[in-house]
Amino acid sequence: MTATHGKAHENTTPAARAAAPAGAANSPAGPAGPGAEAAQPPAAGGGIIAALQRWWPDWTLEGPRKLTINTLIVIAGLLGSGVVVKATLKQVQVVEAISVPKDLESDGYTSAIVAQRLIDAASEITRTAALARRIGAYTLVESEPSRPDSTDSEGPSEAYAMDSAFSLTCDDPGKKYDVQVGGVSLTTVILYVRELFGLADSRISGEITVEHAAPGAGKDDKTGAKRFAMRLRITNKGHVEHEAKATDQLETLFEQAALRLVERFDPLNAAYYSYYKRDFDNARRIVRVYLTDPSPKDDSEWAENLLGLLEYARYRRDDARAEAGLDKAIVQLRKLRQSEPKFAPGLYNLAYVLTDKGRKRQAAGETEAAKTYFNEAHAVARDGIRAHEAQDKTSRGRAVGYATAGRALRQLARWEKGKYDEALHAYEQSIDADRLFIPAYVSQGMIHFKRRDVDKAIAVYQLAAELNPSPQTLTRVGAALRQNGRHKDSVPMFEEAAELEPSAKAYTYWGMALRDSDRHAEARAVFAKAIEADPKLANGYNQLGLSYLDEEQWDKAAEQFATAMKLAPQWSNYQYNLGLAQRGAGKLDEAIASFQKTIAIYPSHAWSYAQWGATLAQRERRDSGTVSEETAKRLEEKLKRAVELKPNDKIVLEALREAYETMDWREQAIDAHRRALAIGDGMQGGLNSEIKPIDHPVGGGEF
Repeated sequence: MTATHGKAHENTTPAARAAAPAGAANSPAGPAGPGAEAAQPPAAGGGIIAALQRWWPDWTLEGPRKLTINTLIVIAGLLGSGVVVKATLKQVQVVEAISVPKDLESDGYTSAIVAQRLIDAASEITRTAALARRIGAYTLVESEPSRPDSTDSEGPSEAYAMDSAFSLTCDDPGKKYDVQVGGVSLTTVILYVRELFGLADSRISGEITVEHAAPGAGKDDKTGAKRFAMRLRITNKGHVEHEAKATDQLETLFEQAALRLVERFDPLNAAYYSYYKRDFDNARRIVRVYLTDPSPKDDSEWAENLLGLLEYARYRRDDARAEAGLDKAIVQLRKLRQSEPKFAPGLYNLAYVLTDKGRKRQAAGETEAAKTYFNEAHAVARDGIRAHEAQDKTSRGRAVGYATAGRALRQLARWEKGKYDEALHAYEQSIDADRLFIPAYVSQGMIHFKRRDVDKAIAVYQLAAELNPSPQTLTRVGAALRQNGRHKDSVPMFEEAAELEPSAKAYTYWGMALRDSDRHAEARAVFAKAIEADPKLANGYNQLGLSYLDEEQWDKAAEQFATAMKLAPQWSNYQYNLGLAQRGAGKLDEAIASFQKTIAIYPSHAWSYAQWGATLAQRERRDSGTVSEETAKRLEEKLKRAVELKPNDKIVLEALREAYETMDWREQAIDAHRRALAIGDGMQGGLNSEIKPIDHPVGGGEF
């Protein structure tokens, strides 16, 4: 999709423009004479027109009586021009007047400005969709746990920036074409041709409405009581009306309306954009409808590719369903490989998913199965690179392939340390292909950290931040540093990101780095900024609560977690953290209830099973002086479930050790403690993440 920017003409239609004399709009002064051909610029159809002027000196394009025959002559001269034919036949969607309420007019929003904002939003959706096509599964590798619109690339590669069937423009055709042919504006000619063949642009009009909160409503709504909705009418051999959901955020309003427009005229891009925004159900709906449409398609492989990505993405953070999703994704992408063996993006995505499948098998202790998946992933990625090279695509698209090959090699290095060197080489090739493909830098740094070459890892991250000092890159690099325990080194990255693009989330991540660097007072000040920027952002309260939790200010921590739960009751970790604060304050019954609620929200919350067991043992010891056989049996069930879900998690194992010590089960306690020590320091048992019942990204990079 391309968007042509320009000032809207609210009352101009193709029919009205066609009523003007053919040469009046943009012709030179006076009609073309016998010698005019030498002065005319070379253009499509110019040779035929010059010949006609030589044969018939009195021939002219002027005069309304000759409009029909002159139009047919121009058509004959232009049929050889592919550009003109394409422009003539291409369906164009024109944004006409969008009525604006006085509430917005007073803020400087005019009908033309609103129309342009809609065009810009649609253009951004298409750009983002093209980016999601290019990087595939890497779209989900986020630096910010709650921010799906974070990217590390300036734009999509030409390799995957496909022509869109959807061109949204303002109501100013003069901005589309300005070439002169025989003294006649090419714009006028194309309009004549389109009308002659019964072609018409889709006309998009509508209005923004304002809703005022009822008396008493919005009492706690610090963003204001006004909410806006946009009604759009799309007219072209029929009538379609769409009304976006009312919102107090104008950016959201324009995005919602633009997405519905893109979905109507260019559904595959709308589906990829929804995938990018992690609206997986909507993306799946759109692509299913697209594939069932019987009309011919030139890019069905992209639709099949997206189905595989969606199977992978929907439940990848839900331990109970993640492996089933991986299996379905592998089946779908292998099917695509059979039908389109040279489709490089599908091969890259298959390799990525195979690597994740291997990691699951490795975590389950199935070493040989894991190696098989990693080797297959590497081979598939190399096939994709070869297919890409054979098609002579731009080198930038191959960056994903090299990085995916490196990702498989990193996993194989668990058994063959030399594979790390091969992986580093693959990442170098990825960076050579696209200097701004930040995941390659992050993965390189991970290898250096694994080899305990901290200085080299930090240098790689610093280079990435210097090459692309965007808030997204800075945040991703900061997250990777934190993942490796380098909280102090991450603080400048998050601070600069927040300064470049201030937001509640940017402040939150900056505050998290400060807190984990033992700078609690500074962290709380930054968390206060986050809450001030967006009082509805639950994670701001959650992270502030964690700061109090670290300092054992139990009641203050519980107050923040309770607020977070009110704002976002679907986030299980807020309830879990509340349980930790209650347990710290000695409110064991309340803590047990909180851990139970957490498991009800998210049945795979391993930390809650572990803490529930430890707290139950603590309560029994406090109240009875011993742990009954019945209680011991219940404890065993909870602790066993925790280990099944997270067998190598430090927080789970430490909770197990505590529970076993409380029950005087010394042998089990020593074993849990030994296993916890073997893991080393890691993330805070998921405390900083936000887990809800369905898939949601957590953490920073991955190794």
